[in-house]
Amino acid sequence: MATLERHGLHIDYLDAGRGAPVLLVHSSASGNRQWRKLIERLTPRHRAIAPNLLGNGATTAWHGPRRQTIADAAQVVFGIVDGLKLDAPLRLVGHSWGAAVALHAAHVLGERVSKLVLYEPMLPGLLRAHGRLQAAAETQALHTHLQRCARSGDWLAAAERFTDYFNGDGAWAATPQERRLLLAGLLPPNLHEWDAAMAPLRADAFAGVGAQTLLMCGRATRPALLEMVAVLYQRFNHWRLVEVAGCGHMAPLTHADVINAWIADFLDDDADSDAGAADAAAALQ
Repeated sequence: MATLERHGLHIDYLDAGRGAPVLLVHSSASGNRQWRKLIERLTPRHRAIAPNLLGNGATTAWHGPRRQTIADAAQVVFGIVDGLKLDAPLRLVGHSWGAAVALHAAHVLGERVSKLVLYEPMLPGLLRAHGRLQAAAETQALHTHLQRCARSGDWLAAAERFTDYFNGDGAWAATPQERRLLLAGLLPPNLHEWDAAMAPLRADAFAGVGAQTLLMCGRATRPALLEMVAVLYQRFNHWRLVEVAGCGHMAPLTHADVINAWIADFLDDDADSDAGAADAAAALQ
């Protein structure tokens, strides 16, 4: 694991391969190792760089006197871009909260980003601002529960609700005790990420994105997560939207081969991309 110091942060990251740089931004209660299979797939043609976000791995935890914002979280991405002196065109890939961070980074970096892949960006702040009130209530209930658990220090209870929401009902019951303890230990940074994700915003906040964008979701995911994707696609209907059959929110981990095939194809040369994606789509029907 490599490290660098940038923007007052200590950032640890994985760095493998040579070629066009691809930054991989992980989901909450996870870490950059969630991308190991994708890294193996990309490195023959790309340089894959996967940082740990704030509070994950050895990366500096959020400790400010105010609530974390998505701009704060994105400093990790900007630190990698600046610290490694990465030249355009850049490619960004993100999952869940990592997709929200990648989206903000692409907005700020503008034309420096040529391609952007987002799997179910976790941006509940979009819901109320766009009148999706039932979905907003769903995510607010989850946020309130996690806050209550954090205040009492009951991270196992927080992990149970978190796991069943994002992995599907019954996922916690099927989780071995050792894994439960690991998940509970990964959740404290997530509380700050929720602060950032819940902040009200409209999709126009990402109008600076100039990259070709692949927006992905699973057909078996939670309704509120689909609503977030719908809000973004309604505003950016020139993006490519892919709904993957049989997949939920954690598909980049549970169905890595399927999701990674879409990502790798999209990141490859444009001439090959459209044909390959069409074949993949046909295979999923």
